[in-house]
Amino acid sequence: MPSKQRLLKRSISDLKSSLEQVWDNPVLSAHVLRQHESTVASVCGQADAPATKGRKRKRQIAPEGSESAPEVLQLQEKLDAVNLRCWRLTVESALCMRAAKNSDYNALNAPKKMGSGVLHTLDHGDVGATRSSTPDSLRSPRPDAISYSNAVISLTVYNRISYLPSCLTRSSQHAVLSTQTLGDLLRVLPCASSNMPMEELDAEGDVSGYNFTDETRDHSGCLFCIEDLIYGDGRETVDYAEKLTAHIQKLPEDKRPQIKTASTSAFETTFNALTLRIQQPYWILHQGNCEHFFVIDQIRLAHASDTPLGYPLTLHLTPMVQDLCRACGKVPAVHSIVGDMRLGESPCLLCAPCWRTMGPPKNDDSVIVVPLVIPFVNHQNS
Repeated sequence: MPSKQRLLKRSISDLKSSLEQVWDNPVLSAHVLRQHESTVASVCGQADAPATKGRKRKRQIAPEGSESAPEVLQLQEKLDAVNLRCWRLTVESALCMRAAKNSDYNALNAPKKMGSGVLHTLDHGDVGATRSSTPDSLRSPRPDAISYSNAVISLTVYNRISYLPSCLTRSSQHAVLSTQTLGDLLRVLPCASSNMPMEELDAEGDVSGYNFTDETRDHSGCLFCIEDLIYGDGRETVDYAEKLTAHIQKLPEDKRPQIKTASTSAFETTFNALTLRIQQPYWILHQGNCEHFFVIDQIRLAHASDTPLGYPLTLHLTPMVQDLCRACGKVPAVHSIVGDMRLGESPCLLCAPCWRTMGPPKNDDSVIVVPLVIPFVNHQNS
């Protein structure tokens, strides 16, 4: 048995090494990629997939001489000699193919540390390691030994689509510790409502301008609804949980959801005190009427390869699609111009070059330049 395990381990290492050699070589990796794209195009063509009217698929043309390179021919001979046929794409594969969506891309190139949570692991080693036959209850623990291990919880946050409120799209993915609170998750939640500029009021109480900073605003209120329990913000005044309960009481009795207010607030409730279900949607409400939904993807024990510091972690962040400039229509807008008669609409979204080209307005007092919210600037900066 040990000899078979060593043979299996060596064969896997050889396979990994050969794959890395191909992908590290620009000529070989480009050949494999072109071959894959050609196969996908052939499958879609055989399946008679409807093509977009007026648009044709761009054909990938290999650089002259690249296909006849000796290393490419040698690689192709190895691929043709593989006897495994079950992974090849068939015509039926077209049913499972789609174009990449914006939520499939990740704005982060590595997990980002967003908090100060510290991962604790068991003192007796990794799970699966060889342990002493002495029961844990009979051992004499060291004074500095930790008697518990954190669970790592992976979750995904979804937002409503503005033009299709009944559908949701993935916004981000996070990893939190079981000993962290719901409030810790809320603080790192990417949300444009938490990055909106603060209004500046004049002596008469009218809006005279906006103060834009990169800092996330304090939450004016929040609540979590998990397994028919509402976890409010715990404010001394009326918190969001009490406001929601009062609103529910106004509904007809047969339409009232059967939910109750929890005894602890969101900033006091840790994840290990909750009853959670995998892939069950839970509701977040904060900053007025801003809604989010999150589902638990995975709950597991800590591993030696896990990041030890900086929890919660942001694992995935969907790139935000920004509005284009109304003048040039080519680059994202960075200013919202309010009250400028030259632009024909108010507010008007402009990019920085177009606004500089317009020059200063004659009626400076009535024109307000509002910097647009840069989506999740705190989450993207490393």
